Amino acid sequence: MARLEYNTELEKGDRVICIRMDDDYSPVSTGMQGTVTHKSVVFGDLQYNVNWDNGSKLALISGVDKWAKVPKKKTDESVRVVSKKNFIKENFYQKNTELFKYFNHRLLFNYLKVLRETGITNMFGASPYLYMGKEMIKHENYYKDIPNEEAYEKLLEMADEVREEMISGAVLYAEENNMEVNPRRISRIIEDFARKMTMSYFQMAGGRLPS
Repeated sequence: MARLEYNTELEKGDRVICIRMDDDYSPVSTGMQGTVTHKSVVFGDLQYNVNWDNGSKLALISGVDKWAKVPKKKTDESVRVVSKKNFIKENFYQKNTELFKYFNHRLLFNYLKVLRETGITNMFGASPYLYMGKEMIKHENYYKDIPNEEAYEKLLEMADEVREEMISGAVLYAEENNMEVNPRRISRIIEDFARKMTMSYFQMAGGRLPS
């Protein structure tokens, strides 16, 4: 399964999806798509003018913002199973095909393992940590006692990469299933798959699953 590549060079007419804009008040949120209309160099930075689907004309600035070019649809893609068989049992893989097709499960499972080691949350409430990102996690735990500081620092180091992996997988899932890609839909897909990924981690780790 092809992965999204971040901040690749764009041309006029390319469709692009916003991953992150370095502006807390930006009208262009994560998951918003747009069409590149022009590119230029402003004060040494490559800048792309974009007509966003919500009507915004806000430009993307290289080295500041983060984006991904919308992948071209393919008709002959198939799930790759071979590399997974040494990691999980075949029957478990078959029951969780979408998780392994659209997401880097090794990265996400390792992150959940680190989260468990931190002791900052009950694991049944772990799924939001897959998409919160570093700054939100720091904010949520600012006044809390951290049982395992070393694990917590490692969690923060991984948090933004994991968040971006969830966004990437959600976009690929929406594109392949002919869904409209917009921030609200991407958020719902991310939340749904975060719950499924956490449940799968419990199965892999031998934890008890809620009924």
